[in-house]
Amino acid sequence: MKKSFFPGVSGVLVLFLIPYLMVILMNGLDTALLNRTFNVEMLLPVIVASEMGSEYELEAVKAQTIIARSEFYRKLQEKKNLSSVLTQIREETEFREGEILQALIENLNYEKAVTETESEVLAVDGKLQLTPYHELSAGRTRDGAEVLHSEEYAYLKSVESDMDKGSEDFLNSVYINQSVLPERLVIKSRDSAGYVTEILADGDILEGESFRKGMGLSSANFTIQKIGKEIRFLCKGRGHGLGFSQYGGNEMAKEKKSAEKILEFYFPEMELVDIYRDVLQYL
Repeated sequence: MKKSFFPGVSGVLVLFLIPYLMVILMNGLDTALLNRTFNVEMLLPVIVASEMGSEYELEAVKAQTIIARSEFYRKLQEKKNLSSVLTQIREETEFREGEILQALIENLNYEKAVTETESEVLAVDGKLQLTPYHELSAGRTRDGAEVLHSEEYAYLKSVESDMDKGSEDFLNSVYINQSVLPERLVIKSRDSAGYVTEILADGDILEGESFRKGMGLSSANFTIQKIGKEIRFLCKGRGHGLGFSQYGGNEMAKEKKSAEKILEFYFPEMELVDIYRDVLQYL
């Protein structure tokens, strides 16, 4: 059994979230991670608590932790700069310290998940790749090559995630006054998972995911219906629908599926490897 190396939730926040630490990190610790003087494992509970609520099962939290660790090292590999990666994380968690602290206090699974998955990452042929996640799919996750328009992401396979349909948040309606929308909205194309990829707005072609974000829609898997002076967008799922469905993974965890099995289901073309033994030494 692995021994925990955490100083406690308050210690984690003190180590990372206070502003002056970032000043220190910005002045000379760019290579500290590779030398292991900076321990990302200490930071992961904070990252995962910002990505996943305290109500999730341990095995789902472990799956999210492996994804978070994979993404941290992938970004480090791309940027070649520890400070910029940590700055990005801080910007993403800024003004949410209280919320994150509450989650860490309510659920010790964040620390336990890091300890039990120490150094595990997802890779393709030993290489770190984009490992996306979302809150809730529309019943099927999306195909990476199709969504990102490149065969580079063909390893992100579309999989059935029927358990997502049981969520009380599966369907979501947004009503917008027609006067603030283009006069004519027509869905031009969808991908194989049913998500809108292109929409015509008064003759202009808009990208589906950008449109849903601009309109504040929960998902790009939507239909359009005119109701009186309003347009109703009926959405399925929450988020971009690519990669790991947090809700689906949590349902699998409730059925006693391990984090490894959950990740194998959502990322069938990826494998679990040790970041120090199988990846970092080759960077």
